[in-house]
Formats: sequence, C-alpha cells, structure tokens
Amino acid sequence: MASQDNLVQNGKPSARPVPPVLIRPPVRPSALGFGDILRLCSAVMVSTALNCGLLLLLFLVSVTNTDAANLETEQQVVETKVEEAPQDANLENEDIGIDPDLPTNYNVPRLEDVSVPGEVNPDEKVGFVGAPEGPPTTVPPPVGFGVGHGAGVDGGVGTGAIFGTQGGFATGLGAPMNPFAGRSGATREQMLREGGGNARSEAAVAMGLKWLVDHQAPDGHWSLNNFPVDGRCQCKGTGTHNNDIAGTAFGLLPLLAGGQTHRAVDKNSKYHKNVERALKYLVSKQNRDGNFGGGMYAHGIATIAICEAYGLTSDPVYKGPAQRAINFIVSAQHAEGGGWRYAPKQPGDLSVAAWQIQALKSAQMSGLAVPKETLAGASKFLDQCSSPDGSAYGYQGPGSGPSAMTAAGLLCRQYMGWGPKNPGLIKGVEHLKRMPPQPYNNNMYYYYYATQVLHHFGGEAWNNWNVKMRDTLIDRQDQGRDVPHQKGSWSPDGDRFGAAGGRLMVTSLCLLTLEVYYRHLPLYKRELGGLKPD
Repeated sequence: MASQDNLVQNGKPSARPVPPVLIRPPVRPSALGFGDILRLCSAVMVSTALNCGLLLLLFLVSVTNTDAANLETEQQVVETKVEEAPQDANLENEDIGIDPDLPTNYNVPRLEDVSVPGEVNPDEKVGFVGAPEGPPTTVPPPVGFGVGHGAGVDGGVGTGAIFGTQGGFATGLGAPMNPFAGRSGATREQMLREGGGNARSEAAVAMGLKWLVDHQAPDGHWSLNNFPVDGRCQCKGTGTHNNDIAGTAFGLLPLLAGGQTHRAVDKNSKYHKNVERALKYLVSKQNRDGNFGGGMYAHGIATIAICEAYGLTSDPVYKGPAQRAINFIVSAQHAEGGGWRYAPKQPGDLSVAAWQIQALKSAQMSGLAVPKETLAGASKFLDQCSSPDGSAYGYQGPGSGPSAMTAAGLLCRQYMGWGPKNPGLIKGVEHLKRMPPQPYNNNMYYYYYATQVLHHFGGEAWNNWNVKMRDTLIDRQDQGRDVPHQKGSWSPDGDRFGAAGGRLMVTSLCLLTLEVYYRHLPLYKRELGGLKPD
C-alpha cells in the first residue's frame, strides 16, 4: 500500500487510483461435533467437582473449629464450676428427734494449695498480680499473731481511725482472715465434726440458748440472783451474788460463741435483738475510764463479750467501748506482780487474772491495741503462780496438781504462746487427765478451763476427754420434766461454785464448753501453732 507522500505530490492529489477497502464478514464456526460436546461436558464436571470439594472442605474446617472452641469452653466451665451450695444449716434446731443424721452444711474440700479471692480465670497462674516473689500463702497471719493484720501490740492496728478494722467479716481483695469465722455456716459444721461434736451436742446448745433469751430482762440484762418474773418462770437455783454486769456477760458469751450477733443482716443471728439489747445495756453501764463496774471479775467477763461482739461484726459503735474496757484492764494491773484481783491495783490472784488475760486475747484477735508490757506483766504473774516446771498452778502461789487453777493457768499459758510441745504444758495435761469429767463431780469452773486446754492440745488426750465431757453435759441438761421453764438449762445443785452464780452462770459455762469446737478454734488455735514458747 502506497504511503501518504505518494498519494499527494506538490499539494495535489495523485492521479493513481486508491484501491477499495475489503470488508470480510466474520467466519462462523461450523456445528460442534460429538467429541467437542464430550470435552465440554468433561470440563464442566471437573470444575463443578472441584468447587464442591472446596466448599465441603471449608465447611468441615469451620465446623471443626466451632466444635473445638465449644469443647474448650465446656472443659473450662467443667474445670472451674462450683458445686451448688447445700441448704443452710439449721443451727438452732432444738428437736434432735427429727433427723439426727441429716447433714447440714459442710465445707467443700480444698482443690488447690493456694487460694486467692476474685473471679476464676483458668488462663491465669495462681497468685496475686504484681505480688513480690516469695513462698505461696493462703491467708495473712491471723489477727493478734504479733505481726501482720490486727496485731494490736505496741500501738499497731487498732489505734487508728474508728472505721476500718481487721477483725470483722471483711470481703474482697486483701481481706484479712476473720478469726471468728468458725462460729457460723459451713465452717462451724466442719469444725464441730472434726472437733468431736455431734447432733446431740448442737441440739443441747440450741436448747440452752433459747433458755437464755427466755430469761433476759426487757432492758437487755441478765441477773444471777433474780430471773425475770413473767408469769411462767418457775426456775429454781438463783445465785447468791447480785451482779448484773457479770450476769449479762454470762448471758451474752454463749450467744456470741454460737455466731449470734446484733446485726439483723447476719443470716444466722436468730437472736440479734437479744444480743443488741444486752450490748446496749453494758455500754450504758460503762464509765468514762472504761470500767463496767461490778468488780474486776465482772469487768473481765464483760470485756470479753464486748471485744467478741466487735470482732464478729467490725461495728465501729463498739470499737470505742471495747478499747476503753481494755485500757481499764491495763490500768488496773498490779504494777509489781503483774496480776489482777477484785479491785484495781491489788496484788493478783489467778482466778481473777485468768478472765483479764482472756479479755486481752480477745482484744488482740479483734484488732485492738494491747501493750506488750501488760502481757509481759501477765507472764510474770503466771510464773509466780506456777510450779517450778510450769505444769501446775495455784491461786496466788505455786500449785501441785489437777485443779481449776491449774487448768486456768495452762490456758493462759497457751494464750501467751505455749505450744503442744512445751514440756510444762505436756506435764500439765497429764495433771488434768487424772481428774476427768465424772457424772458425780460437778465443777464447771474447772471443766470450762480444762476443756479448752485439752482442745487446743489435741490428740488422744482431747479425744478421750471430749467424749466424757460432751456426753456428761448432754445427760445433765434439764429437759423440763419437773419444771418446764427450766428446759435447756443446767442445775447449779452440787456444783462447787454453783451457789454464787446460780443456774445462769452454770448454764453459761456448760454452753461455752459445748461450743468449744467452733468458738475457740478460729480464735486461738491457728495462732497457737505458729507461736513458740519463750
């Protein structure tokens, strides 16, 4: 084909004709043959099969991943699932004949060696986030241990603001162990069984507590020598002593030991109104210096009650009265001998001093302040009353064998740090074993102290003592056959000290003895295992 230069010369069109443009119609394919159709069908089938296979594979992978995720989630739920809690224990059941073998409310056995508060996360390690390196621990040292939460010694915890104590039912992260937690719920039930209590002993406690609240005066006090006259009370065995401070304290202590508090929100506080009235009565009788009046006997017992009420609830209303009561005990101590007697500053006797030492220990466990000088003086006084080997104790001087003063002295030694390996305590337990509970020997003052000593000591000595003591008290309890209104109490007849305190005091001591399984274990025994003798 000629170029454009050949078509135009000197600005004029060339005379050579331009060839016509050829337009070719598209070539239509001829009809498909059988082979072509066969090849086309094969390609379509192969393509369809491949796509279906890919879709099936993708579906299987998706289902597998979903099942695996569900399986993993299900396994996590199974591993961390908490069993449904059993029904609450009825710890106020007086009628043992309903079903004595029915289990009430037990603790679930431990699943891990270390427990921490908070929600369960199976992907996290056991422990506290950001905690310093160290050996794993379940709870901080118990209150009153001398270190850690609520030591209350040398101006420690307990001397600060009135709000925020280490002694109550605290919850949440960092909450300290409550030393009174064994007095209610599943812990109470477990400690009851582990310690040797049974359904009959708890029924006896329930009847005894009911007798107490039935004999409380409208203003909240209890009387040793004059039960309230309500038209139906015909109880015999009133005491010779007129001391409503001591009577009110004896009425309160078994209720507190059974987990009864003044707070209506506590689900186990069936008698919360009775406890509240009694506490208000005691506070109304307290002087500015902290003294409840009625002598050092009554003051020591009332101080235990106020301290335990505060420790159980952390109610700031009772922190001040409890601390002032302790301060009065501190100020009333005999400067040279370290003991206490009927009036402040007198040379001590062990009978009075033992109640003051119990009050000091209850204060420590509630997070209140107790000067170490006071405790050192108490130890000095115990040395004065003990035999050379520390196994026997007397009223104001060394003792020589089994007696109420030996039992009281040994319990005070345990509170001051003696453990079950101490030679003096071991020999002292042998003294107590020579005077076991007997149906014909009524001396609840001795039994009250000796039971606590052997309970803390544990082992075969406790097991043998417990069966005799428990069953003897159950058998002696008044069933109200002669005087219906005496049902649940214990008679003071024949008791060595029953005439002074009467039916109220004897009933209180019997109840506290039957409540030893859960009253004192959380309050003292964990601590005793960690302390060493001087």
